Parts: sequence; structure tokens; C-alpha cells
Amino acid sequence: MPLQLVPIDELQLGSYVIAVTRQQGDVIVKDAGWVRSDDAIALLHQRGVLEVQIDTDKQLPPAKPSPEPIASKPLTPKKAPKILFEQEVNKAGLALQANVQSASFALPALVQHHTVDFVELNSVSARLLDSTRRNHQALLFLQQVGAQDDELLQHSLSCACLMAAFCAELQMAEPEASLLTLAALLHDVGALQLKQLFPKQQVQDQDAAAYSVPLLQYQPDCPPLLLQVIEEHCLGLPQQQSQGGKMLAIVNSYSKFTAPKQKLSSVQAAAKLTQQAGKLLDIALVGSFLKCVGLYYPGSAVRLKSGRIGLVLENHPLHADKPRVKLIYHSLHRHHLAAKLVDLSKQTDDPLEGCADLRQYQLKLQHYL
Repeated sequence: MPLQLVPIDELQLGSYVIAVTRQQGDVIVKDAGWVRSDDAIALLHQRGVLEVQIDTDKQLPPAKPSPEPIASKPLTPKKAPKILFEQEVNKAGLALQANVQSASFALPALVQHHTVDFVELNSVSARLLDSTRRNHQALLFLQQVGAQDDELLQHSLSCACLMAAFCAELQMAEPEASLLTLAALLHDVGALQLKQLFPKQQVQDQDAAAYSVPLLQYQPDCPPLLLQVIEEHCLGLPQQQSQGGKMLAIVNSYSKFTAPKQKLSSVQAAAKLTQQAGKLLDIALVGSFLKCVGLYYPGSAVRLKSGRIGLVLENHPLHADKPRVKLIYHSLHRHHLAAKLVDLSKQTDDPLEGCADLRQYQLKLQHYL
């Protein structure tokens, strides 16, 4: 069996790797095997491998080129059949509650350097992704209406739900989409540590990320891409090398814009996001994100021409100003209305005028869950 030592930079596709002979990490080759993709070589690079031992007799022949190059479509997961809002809302609620419990445990545990189970965390966050593939507006509605008292926990959940919906909109493959959803859930763990260390100090995104990354690096099973996404999301646009970093930057900004203390409507938040497109945020991804969340975010309050106020349940795929709403209050007569669902795309006598601020009428969004 002719063996040969090969520097990692010279490792070729089709090589049969026997062992790692020189490295800066702790990679162990449990079973010998062929290198079949550039991603496999990149992963060895990323893990600190410097040199490997190969069996030259088992080198695979180079792949035969196709006689005619055929443009292949990127592999995307099949779209789950969309189901009605009412059919999904209970499942979405269970997925959201599971992530509330998961984040409530994981964030303090990470700050205390306790080992957390990333397989379990990823499994729980993937439930958000499953829900958004069926009907993302149900999850976004529940996240908005059922806001948490803990500001940091609320932001983490908001980002995770938005990221799951964003990934579903882009039809991203399951493994990467699940990882990005988990990154959104955990990205601000450094802010929790900073609040404990400096309770009176305002936490900035870059400072939080600078603490988040080391806390997550301490975890033996934390995926490298998750660290990269979190590290990049608060950097400038030219420094955001991964798509995930660019997506998290958008999700994080929108979540902060629509936080209760900001007092911005979803329309104002969309305008601010659009202003940052091409400067701080990726312009194409901002367009895809706003298409996903809609002009009137699910769970936001809107006012109709008659003075009636409703909560947005679902946005219309073509008409931004014609969502499906649940009527709750009359702003002119100052009284509650019997709950009624109205599809504004099917009625023209009472059009939508704009966003409404429930605080103006001493109403609380959480009371209408």
C-alpha cells in the first residue's frame, strides 16, 4: 500500500485519506475515505489540519466532463404546502414556547460556562423553521403578540423567528437554515454577560458580539459557521463575508427597530431598513426580507378608514395594503368590537389608512392573543 504525505494545500479531490499527520487542532480520522468535495477540504483547513497521509493506489479518477455544459439549478428544499393561518397557529405556539424554554435555559448556562447540548438546541430551534415553511405569518404573529417581559429574551426570540421566516423565504436548505435560526437565538448572549458585569451601561452590538463569540467558543460542539455569522453581523457590509452574517445583520436591525421601547411602526421600521440598504445592509437581501415580513408586520395594529382598529394576521402576497386583519376596537367611538376577521383584499368600502398605536387607546397587544 503506497502511502504519501500531502500538505493540505495540495490535497486533491478523489484522494483516499488514511490519517491526519500534522495539525493545529484535534482532528481524528476514525475511518479512511475519499475526499469527494471541495467543502471537505475546506473543512479540514478550518479545523487546522496541515498535512494528511493518503493511499495513492486508491486515488479516484477525475470526473469525466459532460459533453455539453448544462446549467444546473441550485438544490433547494421542496416547499411545504402552505396551510391556513388557523391551522398553523397552535403548532407555531408550541414551537415558540419550546424555544422560550430553550433560550431561558441556554443563555444563562452559556454565560456561566456550563456545557449546553447544541444538538438539542438545534432540534428545538428547527421547530421554528418547520412552522415557517408551513405558514410563517402565524409564527410571526404569535411572537409579536406574545412578547416576553425580559427584553433580551424577547429580542433573541424575535430574531430567531424572523430568521426562520427569512430562511423559508429564501428556500434555504435545512442544515444551514437551522444553524442560522440557532445563531439568531444565541447571538446576543454576550449582552447578557455585559448586563451582569455593567448593569448601568448601555450595551452596543459590537461589544455584545465581542463577548458572545468567546462564550460560544468555550462550547465544544458549537459549529464554526455559527460563530462566523455572529461575529460578522455587527461588522460593516464589506466585512460580512457569509450570507448568514448579512442576514443576521438585517434581522437584528429590524428586531431592534420594532422593539416596544423604540415605538416605531412596522412601516417606519421598513423605511429605516430601506435607508440602510446598500450602506450597512445587503440591498438584495433587504428586499427579500421585507417581502417576507410585509409592510404591516403580522401582529401589528392598523387603522381602517372607518376608525376601526385591527391586528394584522396575514399579509396579502400581492397587495401590501390589503392584509387579513382581526378587528378589535373602534378608535372614534372608543369601545371594543366583537372579534371579526376581515380580508381587506375582498372588501373595498373600508380601506386601510395606516398603522395604529394601541397605547394611544390604553390597549395592550398581549390582551388580544
